[in-house]
Amino acid sequence: MTKLIPAATDNEGGEQSNGAKRILIVGGVAAGMKAAATARRRNQDADITVLQDEAEVSYSACGLPYHLADPAAIPRARLIARSVDQFRREGIDLRVRHRVEGVDLENRTATVNDIAAAQDHVIPFDEVIFATGARPVVPPMTICRNAVPVVALRSLANADRLRELMPAVRRVAIVGGGYIGLETAETFRLLGATVTVVEAMPQLLSPFDQVVRDAVAAQLASHGVGIRVGACVTEVTSAGLALRNGGFIEADAVLTATGVRPRVDLMVAAGVPLGPTGAVAVDERMQTRIAGAYAAGDCAEARHFVSGKPVWYPLGDVANRQARVAGTNAAGGSASFPGVLGTAIFRVFDLAVARTGLSLAQARDAGFDPVRVQIQAPSRARYMPQSRPIELILIVDQPSGRVLGGEAAGQDSVDKCIDIVATAVWGRLSVDDLADLDLAYAPPFSPVMAPVQVAAEVARKEARQTFDQVTVMSPAHIHNATVDHDQRSVTTK
Repeated sequence: MTKLIPAATDNEGGEQSNGAKRILIVGGVAAGMKAAATARRRNQDADITVLQDEAEVSYSACGLPYHLADPAAIPRARLIARSVDQFRREGIDLRVRHRVEGVDLENRTATVNDIAAAQDHVIPFDEVIFATGARPVVPPMTICRNAVPVVALRSLANADRLRELMPAVRRVAIVGGGYIGLETAETFRLLGATVTVVEAMPQLLSPFDQVVRDAVAAQLASHGVGIRVGACVTEVTSAGLALRNGGFIEADAVLTATGVRPRVDLMVAAGVPLGPTGAVAVDERMQTRIAGAYAAGDCAEARHFVSGKPVWYPLGDVANRQARVAGTNAAGGSASFPGVLGTAIFRVFDLAVARTGLSLAQARDAGFDPVRVQIQAPSRARYMPQSRPIELILIVDQPSGRVLGGEAAGQDSVDKCIDIVATAVWGRLSVDDLADLDLAYAPPFSPVMAPVQVAAEVARKEARQTFDQVTVMSPAHIHNATVDHDQRSVTTK
């Protein structure tokens, strides 16, 4: 039986008679709880209800691989930002294990299933924020009876399941060679398991530059991780994975990490339009094409700050920033989301890998005339024992000199390099601006010319078309830079 749960005295189709705005938030992990907390700060009188189908809320899915690798150093409880009771003390009606079955945007009601009570309710609202996140992509493979366990790492419950399995697991097959797959490859190797990564594409990390991909492959190999690229899994058996080419990988457990897709079924059923990426289309206020309905986090699109095109980046920091905007606007405030660069970083054993902005191919697609600059430079003064080489790639629009993007890989200061590049892209800086930045220098922290400035120096000479071969002095060594005008690429060695 479906039961109507009234808000304090209801007005049909409008706010409550006491004037309090009723905000319903569907989803209670990163975006949902950030939106709820923001809405509460913006509007102390609003009635805020959050519906979460899991038992826990506001946890860091990004921290799950590190928790699994060392639960003593990173206990489960530390992954949870705030508890259910803490949110409730802030006046947020947070209901866990409540699944939204449908949303009627015309009548402003949601049908909700209380999973524990096995009972449906109808909840009225004035504004709704969809923060349903993303779901793992299930590879097209057959799972046989008595197959080894198959788990995705997307939630705390998934992590709990993997922890239960680990004592009996000596061989792990990871299906998928993206961020999550490679981070968990490190996790299982640190736990002593034999690990094989299976990737259907011809190479790992296909969105990245070849130089970065090669560095990652070398790092994995040096730590004993097996890699099978161009390999499609057809079947999971009681002994491991069967491949389409006839190969077989022995495994005691299988982790699927073949990416995620936005969870949009609820919104599609409610008539909310999707964008070209398959996520919910939103404007700069994070509002969908239906007034009073917002979306944030992994279920929502964003606009790329450089290309202006709709993009979908299921990243934790993007989810939180979008949720802050959605929560502000749903509560009656005014905020806008300026866009994203796709800035991302991850670690594979001793190697950090990061990117921001547009790649060379993306820059061409966006209508720029880009040049690619690649350098290798020391992370600190060359004589400091902590100094390590950094591979840095800079993408620059040749006519204007504008910095469009970059990638980096190395064992030290990669985050600093990519954050400087991201700031330059966001600020629409030119390579002249980047080369002339007044950055902090001391031998324990940086070379006298930071790696990004060395790259910018090379790039600005190419942007001005002043050379076919140029020598640039760096504190570590002399870089010999040559330009390939056909490939629009500069490489220093």
